[in-house]
Amino acid sequence: MFSKSFWDEIGITLSGLCAIHCLFFPVAIALLPLWPVAESIHFWTHPLLFLLIVPTVIFALRHSNLPQRIPVLLYSGLAVVALAWIFHEWLGLWGESLVTMGGSALLVT
Repeated sequence: MFSKSFWDEIGITLSGLCAIHCLFFPVAIALLPLWPVAESIHFWTHPLLFLLIVPTVIFALRHSNLPQRIPVLLYSGLAVVALAWIFHEWLGLWGESLVTMGGSALLVT
C-alpha cells in the first residue's frame, strides 16, 4: 500500500515537528500571555501530534527490521507525547513543561 520510504518521510516530518515544539516551547511559554489565541492552539497540539504519531510508529515498526534499541526509543517518544497530553490536564503548564523538556532530551539523545 505505502512504501517504506513513505513512512520514513512521515516519521522524519513528525519528528521534526516534535523537535520544533519541544525546543521552541520554553521561548513560547514566555510569550504566551501576549497572544490570546495561543491557548486554543496549545490545547490541541499534543492530541494532534499523538494522533499523527501513533499510526506512523505502528506502521514503521511493522515494516522494518530494526535493532532492538530503535523500537524502545519509538515507544518512549510515543509515551512522552502521551504523558505531555495527560500532564497538561493534571499538572497544568509546569507539569507539561517538565515532560516537554524530557521529550527534548530524548530527541537530542
